[in-house]
Amino acid sequence: MSNIYQIFAQHVQSQPDKAALVFGQQTLSYQALNLKVLKLCAHFNRLGLQSGQRVALFAPNGLEYPVVMLAAARLGLAIVPLPISLKGDALSVALKKTPVAAVIAWPSIGRTLLADAVIDPNNLISLAQPVADEPCWQDIMAGAFEAQEMETPEPIVDVTAPYILTMTSGSTGQPKPIVLSQQCKISRAFDATINYYGLTRDEVVLVATPLYHSLAQRGVLMPLMLGATSVILAKFSLPKWLEAIATHKVSFLFAVSAQLESLLSSDEEMELSSLRCVVSSSAVLAAESKQALLNKLPCRFHECYGASEVGVVSDFCVSERQDKNGAVGVALPFVQMKIVDPTGQALGTGEVGEIACQTLTGFSGYLKMPQQTQDAFDSQGFFLTGDLGYLDEDGFLYYVGRKKEVISSGGINIFPQDIEAVFKKHPQVIDCVAFGCADRQLGEYIKVVYEQQGELDISRELRLLCLSELTDYQQPRTLERLSALPRNPMGKVLRNDVKTHHSEV
Repeated sequence: MSNIYQIFAQHVQSQPDKAALVFGQQTLSYQALNLKVLKLCAHFNRLGLQSGQRVALFAPNGLEYPVVMLAAARLGLAIVPLPISLKGDALSVALKKTPVAAVIAWPSIGRTLLADAVIDPNNLISLAQPVADEPCWQDIMAGAFEAQEMETPEPIVDVTAPYILTMTSGSTGQPKPIVLSQQCKISRAFDATINYYGLTRDEVVLVATPLYHSLAQRGVLMPLMLGATSVILAKFSLPKWLEAIATHKVSFLFAVSAQLESLLSSDEEMELSSLRCVVSSSAVLAAESKQALLNKLPCRFHECYGASEVGVVSDFCVSERQDKNGAVGVALPFVQMKIVDPTGQALGTGEVGEIACQTLTGFSGYLKMPQQTQDAFDSQGFFLTGDLGYLDEDGFLYYVGRKKEVISSGGINIFPQDIEAVFKKHPQVIDCVAFGCADRQLGEYIKVVYEQQGELDISRELRLLCLSELTDYQQPRTLERLSALPRNPMGKVLRNDVKTHHSEV
């Protein structure tokens, strides 16, 4: 199998002048992008980096990310992409979990790493400006390399070897590095995206989420493997997002649910006629939101469900199956899915249990964590997602919530999503989190923390809404309003943070 760089290089040969990447006012053709990739490869070779070694990448969204990903693919290196907001213990823990041979970093990160002697200055590349005497990205890209350095034969690369090590958190909050191979990334690009959604090299794909996240990486790599064009935003803002769609005639995009929710509450002028397909991901949209988006989006509208470890598991074409509006779709053609009880036994139609799947797009395991990797699968090789859901008679999957978030009150299991769906029916509720607080008699009682529009106290209206739509054991005991719920850079509410900081003792 060809590696990612070799697939990209075919388009460098066939369409060298076509736009490959757009970022702000900068546009790189396939040929110009390839030149940057070869220069970075030459610098890595000067450092003596060998296939299998790791490079940490602390960078904001920009052109650097795809250059590093393609250079690593060409040389058989593994990338450890991390947010530039990482600080203190989290920063040192991340690099101790995944020791690296070189670092490409924003100056603030580089300064910390040098001060703590985590990296040798010669193996640090600083972005924007140098911190000490280390090489700077701009100097490498502007530097002159000997012809033989640029034309070094490509090493034989094992596409099943680690390529990207992305961090996730387990139930303990400790980071677990997920190992993704080039083969995995290629399959996610072609099997789960290009072939499934019928994409062509005429696509213009927009990426507006942080590039240290797996889905955003696919949004950049997939068009470059297809021969299409990728447009990268520094960060999401609705005006910039809409402007990019209109200016660059964007045809396809993965959007996190929070971005689409902001589209519904906006009065901005929208020129969306170039869109052919929009796929919502990250968190499940409310049925009412899906219906409202059908009236906004002039194209096929999908919602997908998946996890970093396995990629996309199911897909739901909202615009074609409005009768299944509460679902998150059916399994992709190469995915087997089942619902299991706590003992691992498969459950029947309509029964809620843990979602488990087998897929071609699965990860290689958790780095140096063989027991956690083994525990993530059942005896039949199905990955246990930690999510709860059920299948209907037509094989459509319905997401219920995270297994560890289930509230146990008076011996009854209560799913937070059922309560949150009722709260979100109130027109002034922006988002909310329902969770359990310790109770001596019941085990747990229900608390809901919410964010709303306007200053008017709507707590009584929310109570009445709950009384009219929820059963007795689903009634929240306490409500708390926040000016803003904590969110990650993708706009997803940080549920664990809410529960940690707002649980009542």
